[in-house]
Amino acid sequence: MLTFLVEYGHLLIGLSLLFGLMARVSAAFGILLMLIYWTAHMDFPYVEDHTNFLLDYHLVYAGVLVWLIRTHAGGVCGLDGWLEKHAIFIQHPRLRQFFA
Repeated sequence: MLTFLVEYGHLLIGLSLLFGLMARVSAAFGILLMLIYWTAHMDFPYVEDHTNFLLDYHLVYAGVLVWLIRTHAGGVCGLDGWLEKHAIFIQHPRLRQFFA
């Protein structure tokens, strides 16, 4: 059951970031996933092997996802920018926080 959740979680996060649909929400879950993987590979103070000292690609990917949230990436070139022009987002402005 857990393998199923991990596989489809990866799929949904990837598709969401690829198409720019709810990019903020999926990037936040992606950051959480990268931090969990970072701690899972840790043999304090080294990560994975003895050449990486507290920093590896998981933290770099988490940083890129933070950058995507800060720059509103889904609204620039994605479905978030297209969807926020529809009437439901004009009537319910609180939904905009989930979209770019």
